Amino acid sequence: MAGERILVVDDEGQIRKLLQATLQRHGYVVSTAEDGYEALREIRKAPPHLVITDVAMPNLNGLELTRRLRAEAATARLPIIMLSARKQADDILAGYAQGADEYIAKPVELAVLAAKVELLLRRSTEADAKAGAGRRAGRVCVFLHGKGGVGSTTLVVNGAIALASTMIYRVALLDLSLEFANCGMLMDLKPPRTLADLSDVRIADMSDDLFDLFVAPHPSGVRLVTGSDSPELAELATVSAVHHALERLRSSADYVLVDCAATFTQHTLAAVDAADVIAVVTTPHLASMKASLDIIRVLEKLKIPKERVLLILNRTTASGVPIEQLSRFFGRKPEVIIPFTPPFDDAADGGRPLVMTAPQNVGSVVMRDLAAQITVAAPIAH
Repeated sequence: MAGERILVVDDEGQIRKLLQATLQRHGYVVSTAEDGYEALREIRKAPPHLVITDVAMPNLNGLELTRRLRAEAATARLPIIMLSARKQADDILAGYAQGADEYIAKPVELAVLAAKVELLLRRSTEADAKAGAGRRAGRVCVFLHGKGGVGSTTLVVNGAIALASTMIYRVALLDLSLEFANCGMLMDLKPPRTLADLSDVRIADMSDDLFDLFVAPHPSGVRLVTGSDSPELAELATVSAVHHALERLRSSADYVLVDCAATFTQHTLAAVDAADVIAVVTTPHLASMKASLDIIRVLEKLKIPKERVLLILNRTTASGVPIEQLSRFFGRKPEVIIPFTPPFDDAADGGRPLVMTAPQNVGSVVMRDLAAQITVAAPIAH
């Protein structure tokens, strides 16, 4: 392997020069930084394929640098090697706890470092290839909303079951509303484990049988994975776990629907980055419309093609602005309009989605229209 970009972060100039020269002899393109802050600037300018960082540095040390990289969607899976003169078990475990892939004691044996670098880069390449195969197999539809109470979770759940009811598609559902997950409640399911339980487990190394312990199967055929089931555990669901869960689900499902909270967290951005189609849910009320328009503008800044963004109008009340006014507000007509359907609430309270209990209800019919729109916007490659 050669040509990969490596960033070396160390406050000692001699060590930086030594590591840079050694890695360049192996064919790598090497840049350097004196501390964590400079490293973050370098990574934003030119993302590396791997980072080697010292632990003890001024301004921003290696532990904090690693923690920040693991918390960002764009760098959550970046291979990281940590260097330190500290060799005690507690120090090594602290490095791994922040997300380091390897921990090498100083003074560094250069042959060992080169071998570790090659191994991690090979693993990263293989993981990317596997993820790419997963993306070709399944499609991800992310549901976004900017204001609570718009019924997004109801649409995700019913849309997933509508897709599964065709008997054509394998469907999975990922609940990324980490603090207040409700997909399981609407489906009368309680997943045995959540992504928050993966804090001390390497999901990338899990067997399929072990990952299935995090999946709650629904009678409709939809498979549910939940990010967290209580507010105090939400922070334990890592961005890396979201990446790996999406890869696992899309490798075994034709469609993965993702329910996100009304915030642009790193977890949401990770889902958006993986999305083949994005459904922006709004109600015909100005506060919700304004929040949804803000979301669409953010997606434009993220260079998401317009054809991959569906505008979904959900009439959660009998009132609201006329469709003509809403269309002028967004500069486009909604792809799907869900009429005011009170039975949605009763179905949710009973844990029995409307598309199952009343398939002929007008709301259920439109849910099947929504499912069809998703398949048109993100068709399965055969």
